[in-house]
Amino acid sequence: MRKNISLLTLLAVMTTALLCSCKNNTLLDETRTFANDTWLRFTPEHYSVEVANTEDCYNFTVNLTVDTSRYHQPAIPIMLEVESPSHEKRTMFATMVLRNAEGNWVGHWNDDGTLSITHPVRQFYFFNTTGSHSINLSQRTSKYEIHGIKSLNFKIEKAKLEYPE
Repeated sequence: MRKNISLLTLLAVMTTALLCSCKNNTLLDETRTFANDTWLRFTPEHYSVEVANTEDCYNFTVNLTVDTSRYHQPAIPIMLEVESPSHEKRTMFATMVLRNAEGNWVGHWNDDGTLSITHPVRQFYFFNTTGSHSINLSQRTSKYEIHGIKSLNFKIEKAKLEYPE
């Protein structure tokens, strides 16, 4: 009887762990704040991501919180560099649009008067190798520092890639 209870407990724990790991489709979800709300051009935000398999594809999303009284430009160009454990490097560029063609701010306003903008940097990205990947995310404006950027959230989530039949 005692062996059956411990076996059932072990089976329940393993099933719970398996179900929890299957539901977790987020590889990374990290928010960084900037000192004095200033994002420096030559100081990239560094992330490390552990990739378990190369079969899955991922979406890379960036969310910025901007103080529009300090940052007035219509967009922020960003660069994402991914380095694999075998030191293969891949670089991606994106432009986060803050104002539409009519000059109106896009995104949603927060209670503190800041603006939050979410932008998909890359969709359906495949990692070529397993292991620990190094990722650098930086702004690539012509200015050494841009003021008014309160925080940056970088998210890597598993994407659902559906092939046409």
